[in-house]
Amino acid sequence: MVKVKDVKEEISEHLEGVKIVDQHEHLSSPLMREGNFEIDLPYFLTNTYLGGDLWAIGFPRESITPEKYKYLEKPLGEDQSEERWNELRPYLEKVRNTIYYRHLLIALRDLYGFQGEEVDDSNWRELSQRIREKSQNRLKWSLEVLDRMKVYKVILNISGPLPNDKIVKDERLVQVVSMDDFIRGNLDVTKNLAPESVRSFSDYLNTLDRTFEAAVKAGAVGVKSTLAYERTLFFDNAAKADAERIFSKGLNEVGPQERKVFQDFMMHTVCEKCAEHGLPFQIHTGIQAGILNTLTNAQPTLLTNLFQKFSDVRFDLFHGGYPYLREAGILAKYFPNVYVDACWVAHISPTAYKQALNEWLEVVPSNKIFAWGGDHLLIEHSYASLNLAKDLVSDVLAAKVTSGYFSKKVAFMVADRIMGQNAAEVYNF
Repeated sequence: MVKVKDVKEEISEHLEGVKIVDQHEHLSSPLMREGNFEIDLPYFLTNTYLGGDLWAIGFPRESITPEKYKYLEKPLGEDQSEERWNELRPYLEKVRNTIYYRHLLIALRDLYGFQGEEVDDSNWRELSQRIREKSQNRLKWSLEVLDRMKVYKVILNISGPLPNDKIVKDERLVQVVSMDDFIRGNLDVTKNLAPESVRSFSDYLNTLDRTFEAAVKAGAVGVKSTLAYERTLFFDNAAKADAERIFSKGLNEVGPQERKVFQDFMMHTVCEKCAEHGLPFQIHTGIQAGILNTLTNAQPTLLTNLFQKFSDVRFDLFHGGYPYLREAGILAKYFPNVYVDACWVAHISPTAYKQALNEWLEVVPSNKIFAWGGDHLLIEHSYASLNLAKDLVSDVLAAKVTSGYFSKKVAFMVADRIMGQNAAEVYNF
């Protein structure tokens, strides 16, 4: 009788040779050619999703702001690690159960030699010092960790409409850009993009055209939107004449309804430009990072009219729409131009990740699934997320094989696809 453990080991070994694509990262700062900061253990623990769990139990939000960590900027100030740890310690006890904390232990053990069961008063100083030492050359260390991850490509999410030219040149690193400021109607974003001042709506749309052209020329591989953090994902059809009228009136002078009409029109315009330039469109769906947001704004099914209208745009639904995992999967099943992306989900909930992947593999064609993306600010956190995801993928595929659902040959094919091949095809690597 074939044992799940034995099959899992074979699949895990196979994954070591897969060309893995990291679907989504915010690693611009660690990968800058000229870094100007170090990190310590308190920074390592709070400048990640764990910060949201800490806020949810009353940890002061100002304790995670950049101002609190000025001492880590070069030239270095007086060390305040002890003070930061003392602030953090009483709250840390309450979040040790969450995966946002527990998956970080993978990185602490593998990358920094941590051997304790938990981070506490007895070991935090030594661990913090190891982290400080490695981060003294932040870029060198980040590339070393990237080497250990053995990824083929990393898709970096840049907040602006053009690729960031300050990021180190590395063939593994590609970038998607954001056109959200154009959708919002943020005129400030056009100041550095337009050769002349934007005085009319036609000027504004022409600037968007030129920005798309410049982004593609600079190597952008896709477009990303995070508007689900601030509004509903339902972008209705809106007339150009209405958008022009609202633009002329001034977006700072109009109410929420008119602002939504303008944004709706611009979202459709951005989709048209994605189709024109052959760029996949990554859209944040589901859970928002942090706290105090409106979850229902981010339901992936709200995007259905865009999928129907823009059938030649490849839509990449981020975070599996968690907790709307089934809905996101069905959208990928329904629409040839829609893909379900599990970036972040492994370290939102390993249980939900395994359940979703298990169901998606029964419902969604294997070429429509992206299984992993780190979605982190620090490369060490992405390292931890990747190791966790590979273990979970191995669990799911091994169970499929030993249950007789499919063979090991199919399991290896699926692993290749969901961990990298699909992304290579969709993003034209």
